[in-house]
Amino acid sequence: MMERYRHLHRIILMVVLQGGFPGSYSQDWAITLPKSIRALRGSCVVIPCTFTLPRGNKDFSLDWYKEKFLFDKIIFSQWDPSDVSEGYRGRTSLVGNEPNSCSLRINDVQENGTYYPYIHGNCDVSLTANYQCHKVQVTVSDVPNEPAIQIPTDLTEGERTPISCSVEHTCPPSPPTLQWNRAGYKLTDRQQSLKDGVWKAETVMEYLPSYRDHGAELECEATYPNGLRSQRRVTLNITYSPKNVSVVISDGKKERKEGDAVSLTCASDANPAANAFTWYNNKRDGTVELREEQGRSITVTVGRGRETFSCTARNPLGTGNSTLSELQVLYKAKNVTIKRKDEVKEGAALELECHFSDYNPPTTQYSYSWYLNGNPVNGETGRILQINNITESHSGTYSCNVQNGAGPSYSPGFAVTLMSAQTGEELPTSIILGGGAGPVLVILLPLGLCLCLRNRKSQKGGESGGRGAGANVQNSQPTESPYTALQTRDTAVYYIIKPQIHQQNRSK
Repeated sequence: MMERYRHLHRIILMVVLQGGFPGSYSQDWAITLPKSIRALRGSCVVIPCTFTLPRGNKDFSLDWYKEKFLFDKIIFSQWDPSDVSEGYRGRTSLVGNEPNSCSLRINDVQENGTYYPYIHGNCDVSLTANYQCHKVQVTVSDVPNEPAIQIPTDLTEGERTPISCSVEHTCPPSPPTLQWNRAGYKLTDRQQSLKDGVWKAETVMEYLPSYRDHGAELECEATYPNGLRSQRRVTLNITYSPKNVSVVISDGKKERKEGDAVSLTCASDANPAANAFTWYNNKRDGTVELREEQGRSITVTVGRGRETFSCTARNPLGTGNSTLSELQVLYKAKNVTIKRKDEVKEGAALELECHFSDYNPPTTQYSYSWYLNGNPVNGETGRILQINNITESHSGTYSCNVQNGAGPSYSPGFAVTLMSAQTGEELPTSIILGGGAGPVLVILLPLGLCLCLRNRKSQKGGESGGRGAGANVQNSQPTESPYTALQTRDTAVYYIIKPQIHQQNRSK
């Protein structure tokens, strides 16, 4: 009630003064303040205000009012703080060090309103409350302003770049704090007055781009005094030279067969994408550039052993090299031959060994099969074929087949011919011969045996009686089939001696 009385008293006083001395007070007054300002609920707001006094007027009293029907509220009083409306006591104060400042700070803003400063005589008043004062409309919002991020469109890896985050507000004594979600260098915080009571809080970070951040989100968060937060995010676009270069096999299989065609791709992580490629075949005796292969994807035919490839990817920013990618090339056994395991002695078995000198994968991954005159020898699947008590049925041409993941390989034919222990003549055999080699072997084998027997007789000149049974062994050239293995042979001879038969012939 007292507040309303005082306010009415001031109005009457101003009417009397202005009526008696028209324009004496208002003529030289000048007040500057914005027409509107935005405030965040629960935060503070500073209404900027400046004024000039009439000439010769040094004494004045400053009050701030909030418009209300019939009787406006005093929300700040420089003359008598007890006149301040109860809801604004302790929440309002003047800010600014300038002598002509009438700026008002309101803490914990909660409601919209129209406010104006009152200095005795600065505006016209009447009993009908038709004031012609400079007023400001304060609009309260529950939504905080979002920060803005200033960043170049393209960042280059390794080049330090300043980026900034800023947010506008109207509470300069307690501005919002700004925080990045990524580390940077030389962080700088500053605040700048814009216009009409709006301020800008800003933080500047020196950022070192990394290719790992490409496509990631950069976030700046503003935290206001009332605890509210707002964020702004941008997606980083960082240019960089090729990284993580690797050779990719089209179907992912690193185990290949000799002669296979393999598709390889030079994969890389680059921005912009790599547009030039160089391929290399890394051999034991050095690295060879595949000059005819320049694309991102190539097709190569693998040879024997290990094939190791690498590539180089390039873009306008630089070059990246891949690690070595090794292909394990499987190939069939090479130089397959049959060899005697031991010398054949009285009562010993004839042992044949399937031998080869060049292979991949290791021998533990091989299987074997044996053939006599082109027919499988049942039950014989080992590398060594053992023949006990040789008879006519064991005479013929043997071959072995070596099988691995790359395919089969056949040995040349290995001929075993038995000779009669009583007559010294060759025992009849049924050897399957392939192609035109049959007639040739029919002629050559007896001649070879006769020559061997003559040499034997000349060495045993003083002996008489029956001859020991013998095995004539012949070896042919490499082939890929147990049937063609019988076509050509080299001559190698060994004998099976049977002493008991020899003694019986002598006794006769």
